[in-house]
Amino acid sequence: MQFLSRWLGDDAATMNDRRTGAINNLDKLFLIAIGVIGAVLYMVKLNYLLVDPWESHYSQVTWETIRHGAFFRLWYQGSNHFWSKPPLLFWLQMPFIATLPINEFVCRLPIVIFSIGVLSGAYLLLSRLFTRKMAAVSAFVLMLSPMYFQLSRQVMVDLPFIGLNFLAILCIALYFFGDLPENDTVRIGIKRFALTMPRRDLFLYLFYFFEGWGFLAKGLLSLIIPATAFLIYLLISGDFAAFFAWRNLKKHLLGVGVYLLVGGPWFFYVWADAGWDFVNEFIIYHHFKRVQGEIHKPNDLWTLYPRVLGYALFPWIAFIPMALYRFFHGDRDTGAFRLRLFLLSAFIGPFFFLAFSSTKFWHYIAPVVPILAVMVGYYLTELWNAKWGLSRKLEVLTALFFVGIVARDIGDNFMVWMYMVTFYQERKGPTLPAFIPVMAVIFVLFGAVMLAAMFSERFKKWALGLVFVLPAAFMIYFFVDGMPKIATWYSYKPLWDAYVKDSPERAPIAQYYKWLEKSLSFWSFNEITFLASDKEQAVLRFFDRPGVQYAIVKSPDKNRFENIMKRVNKKTTVVAKIPQNFLYKVYGGDQKSFNNKEKYIIQSVPEEAVKVGAVFDNAVELVGYRILQGDTTPKENDLVRIEVYFKALRDNIPRDYTVFVHVEGDQRDKRTKDDQPMAMGEYPTTFWKKGDIVKHPINVRIPTNNKNNYYWVLAGIYQEDIRANISNPRDVEHDGDNRLKLVKLDIER
Repeated sequence: MQFLSRWLGDDAATMNDRRTGAINNLDKLFLIAIGVIGAVLYMVKLNYLLVDPWESHYSQVTWETIRHGAFFRLWYQGSNHFWSKPPLLFWLQMPFIATLPINEFVCRLPIVIFSIGVLSGAYLLLSRLFTRKMAAVSAFVLMLSPMYFQLSRQVMVDLPFIGLNFLAILCIALYFFGDLPENDTVRIGIKRFALTMPRRDLFLYLFYFFEGWGFLAKGLLSLIIPATAFLIYLLISGDFAAFFAWRNLKKHLLGVGVYLLVGGPWFFYVWADAGWDFVNEFIIYHHFKRVQGEIHKPNDLWTLYPRVLGYALFPWIAFIPMALYRFFHGDRDTGAFRLRLFLLSAFIGPFFFLAFSSTKFWHYIAPVVPILAVMVGYYLTELWNAKWGLSRKLEVLTALFFVGIVARDIGDNFMVWMYMVTFYQERKGPTLPAFIPVMAVIFVLFGAVMLAAMFSERFKKWALGLVFVLPAAFMIYFFVDGMPKIATWYSYKPLWDAYVKDSPERAPIAQYYKWLEKSLSFWSFNEITFLASDKEQAVLRFFDRPGVQYAIVKSPDKNRFENIMKRVNKKTTVVAKIPQNFLYKVYGGDQKSFNNKEKYIIQSVPEEAVKVGAVFDNAVELVGYRILQGDTTPKENDLVRIEVYFKALRDNIPRDYTVFVHVEGDQRDKRTKDDQPMAMGEYPTTFWKKGDIVKHPINVRIPTNNKNNYYWVLAGIYQEDIRANISNPRDVEHDGDNRLKLVKLDIER
């Protein structure tokens, strides 16, 4: 302590001062505390199983993009048409997944680091708006808010956006309401390229800079969320000059340029590369139709979010009613009052936009959590700086009453914290015998600390620290005991591990369900075959072959799956089981015969065939092709018959591939396509033996009245929604989306 006192020196007396310049030793102490405590809390037991549906899904996007040597165009399940999310989360993960072993800790680590950086940035900005003490208290309130805590430990796109939007809001608040000298300037850049500008303007441009990155985190919400805050503020205050006066508007126009400079390159690159399909899916489908509820996502009444915020900010939510009152009860000085009014607007505007949107995941309300944390931090700082008279003591008692109400809800269903980061709310979760006792002890102590502080000014000095230590202890308990158990209900990795252990030779494995669970494709590196439970013929074809196969089956599909296996004389045993899911071993039965397969099996590729040598999934090679009818200069309505030759590079090919053909012209006019089962269904790839050579017919009809000068015949193979990767992209001509450029047809006019 003596060392700390000597190091702080006179800076210790600046606790209740607003920061006006460079950081001092007290600021450094708070930043170190935020970094160290945040790292300890957020990294404890960080290696629990990745949680479906998002963590494994997004981590897979990252490693597939790395695998394809891409950056701007994101890949998922063999296609670079992953357009549902912008790239920032995946860019954050890339250095870690590219250089370290892929595991849960590595996947989540960049989110933890980013989260702690946001907390540190929030302290630096808040200490310019309020006081150092208030900034530190607010940072720790946010750090220990369950929703922010959860999202900081999850591979989801939300935390980066929430953090960037929060920092942007604080920057714009500093521009409009910060007590900054007009002659205070800052120099940006180096040497001859440096630019000098008023420090106040810098915060305006930082607002657009952070929101530009927010666009790369979660798209147009980076415009909508701050816009709703501005709208409410302008309506309440009537201060339209804050935005529309020319002295401000011209700076906002420059700020828009900063926003586009940050977020534009990725967006316009992909638009130019992929065309209007990208804009239609990313902007129209995943933004406007999501808000309108046209995408099948969860919805609820607007009253859902007040309840969710109770869980998201527990126990701090208990101080919100008094915080709102005290936020406007004190100093009515124009600048300070308008600052608080703007922060309130930054809560009200986004809250009502999100509450009345037709898609309501619980975590969608998270952008308002940091603003509420600031309000609570402001209130707690004022509370501890004041002498507690009767009114203050009544406020404390009221807060404890609210703590008890929300604690009762959470105690009845601890899964509410899990629902903040998933939409599988039908899963009840495991039993946590210690949850209620631990919660009761910690928050009874929390109440006792608050009550003791009411009657002892001496104890009150230390009580604020305990008010943070107790929720921190509870969060540590939850993530050491609770989350690892809960995660087993949201991950298939235990079944995949059981399969790898039981089948070191990697026998064919499939998932039998309505859709492919994300963690299965992630942990299997896309090697698992998805068999939709409503497509029975594909299921029969996969299992109706000799040898051993495996299947992952959900509980509701158990009886149906076993009955189908009996129809093909297959025996089944359960190798492993986790809640609601089984790993089956399937064996026995007679091999299905394909009477017409000899029609498609050949001994060697014809000498006149054009050599190609494209390898798909390291399992199948498209060796070459030859044109049987027509030529490479057809006329409109001509038929070009092509025969392609595939070769099996391994036994036990896991996927039942379908051949796709896309015929696309240079003017994008009258595109045609054709998908056919391999060898027209007479010899599926799952039955091939290593070395088999199989021919497959392709027919291309040139459309009439088309505007194209030429057509490319693009070909590849896929199974269900997963397109096979071209394993040797540098050796063959392709379009970058696992479509082989097979042959160019120049149209004769």
